[in-house]
Amino acid sequence: MTAEEIAGLVGLLVGVMVLVALSVFESHEYKRSHGGEGIVHHWMAEHHLLDWRHRH
Repeated sequence: MTAEEIAGLVGLLVGVMVLVALSVFESHEYKRSHGGEGIVHHWMAEHHLLDWRHRH
């Protein structure tokens, strides 16, 4: 591996770590401001994907 390849991999790793950290932070902030409801649950409820559990 050349120094440029290593630098590219390090940059990619740092970028992925920042993306994951921001996603976790946003998820916690969303839950805190919406009374414990998660983003995915909110999206599924808005698009009526949770209704199948209540139909008989």
